[in-house]
Amino acid sequence: MDLWAYEGPQGQSLFKAVDYLLPAATGAAPWPQPELEFYRYAASDIVHAAADAGDAKAEAAVGQLESPPGGDLWALRPAAEQLDSIAG
Repeated sequence: MDLWAYEGPQGQSLFKAVDYLLPAATGAAPWPQPELEFYRYAASDIVHAAADAGDAKAEAAVGQLESPPGGDLWALRPAAEQLDSIAG
């Protein structure tokens, strides 16, 4: 099942959710939900995943992301399909 391609009945999608995060994740704008704690680096993996799934806005934003503590390890993470053989 391709969850990236799924759209809800009112047009909701994972791509739209990621695009909502991008201004705060890149530092272009403050996080619009002050009651929810937000760390720029915490959005790194989901922005990388969206970029890999074909989101042009996320792909353009990857270079502007704040590196997580310990560095950006996205390139070292296994793809989901590489985990299938150990999942059962």
